[in-house]
Amino acid sequence: MVDELKSTGVSKQRLDALTDGVYAFAMTLLVISLDLPSGDQVSNTDQLLALLGQLQDNLLVYVISFTVLGARWLRNARDHGSDGWCSNGYAWAVIVHLFFVTLTPFATKLVGLYGDLWPAICLYAAVTVFAALSSRRAAELLAAQETPGKAVGGRFDLTVLIVTALLSCALAFVAPRYSMYAYLLNAASPFLQRILRRA
Repeated sequence: MVDELKSTGVSKQRLDALTDGVYAFAMTLLVISLDLPSGDQVSNTDQLLALLGQLQDNLLVYVISFTVLGARWLRNARDHGSDGWCSNGYAWAVIVHLFFVTLTPFATKLVGLYGDLWPAICLYAAVTVFAALSSRRAAELLAAQETPGKAVGGRFDLTVLIVTALLSCALAFVAPRYSMYAYLLNAASPFLQRILRRA
């Protein structure tokens, strides 16, 4: 199996380096969404505080996006931590996942600018859902490569992420200003998972 992967596959270290680089770059680009409104003259503390107050929605989206990408990177680092070689199928699944990761800064900026409009929020949700689904597919392919025939268990954290993204999109039609708060439910994922394991 290893010899076959060496001749037809991709070095796992090279793929991991690409993944780390894309995540680092995407997470760095997120800060672009925190642009100060242009053309405003600030001459006192009250004006500066008012100007910074205008960033609160953008700041929330930035924090949420950074946290989601950070959590995704951590999960990928844990799941895909083995060395060696990987199949082309796995490599392509990772590349598809990285495509959606690189769209996150754009979706973040869009929500920062137009967070009161449902298309911006639903586009952000779509990017999040497809990133989660492609991550799941990569994990399945890697597990099948490392332990052929073994079934891959459900990924609770990805399920919660997808559910919160869909909830956010649904809320965008009735309360767009508050729809991004749905992503904060992801913080409860580890606690919910522990409760479900005990039950």
